[in-house]
Amino acid sequence: MKNSVKITTFSRILDLFYPCYCKGCGKFGYVFCHRCYFYNSRYNPPFSTKNDEDFNQILVSGLKEGVLEELVKDYKYHSRRHYAPVFGGILNETIKRVGELGEKTVIVPLPTALKHIRLRGFDHIDAIAREFSRLSGFPVLKVLERAFDTVQVGSSNEERKKQARRAYRVSREDFERFLDNFSEVDLRKTHFLLVDDVWTTGASMRAAGKVLKGELIRRGIKLKDIKISAIVILKNNGYEFN
Repeated sequence: MKNSVKITTFSRILDLFYPCYCKGCGKFGYVFCHRCYFYNSRYNPPFSTKNDEDFNQILVSGLKEGVLEELVKDYKYHSRRHYAPVFGGILNETIKRVGELGEKTVIVPLPTALKHIRLRGFDHIDAIAREFSRLSGFPVLKVLERAFDTVQVGSSNEERKKQARRAYRVSREDFERFLDNFSEVDLRKTHFLLVDDVWTTGASMRAAGKVLKGELIRRGIKLKDIKISAIVILKNNGYEFN
């Protein structure tokens, strides 16, 4: 976590105008200091499951509570873009502790609604994915895009599922660029890791995974050879995955 929890040189310049303090203990110069990170990870540890019909593995950095929840809220609703390295580091630590991924893993960020990108001034999931990529060494593959600019905040569980089912599609052009240096054998060995910030009902992740899986099947990859996993920073409603 050394490179991810401490703010960067650029952030230090910004800090002259917007002072930065650890969300946990108030220590100056940190978004989330080492001590608070390890304390939080002890009492709100990462976890995972393989007992899921849609994914090879689902990895979660922690439950939606405490300091971690406050960090995500600040990042999303107060445009704290300099938090992205923190979350990239947290995801990287999560795969080290509970992940079982292959060397040919690629990071696939879930596309953010354009309304939210305009509101925040940046794509918060893409920023996390790129920091995660920098630390893990896994490349970012942006092959998913929004088919409909639906917004889930405040929706019921059933509404979320309906919105999610039509929210995503695969960008064929981006996928073709990805395949330029790939053989079918390479594609069969690739482990696709979907990235999002919060797992509430799982509707978004599952819908995105099914769209990606459908595209791989269309390209001749057998279902048994497809490897798709999911990773999020927070999970709502406990440790069970429905």
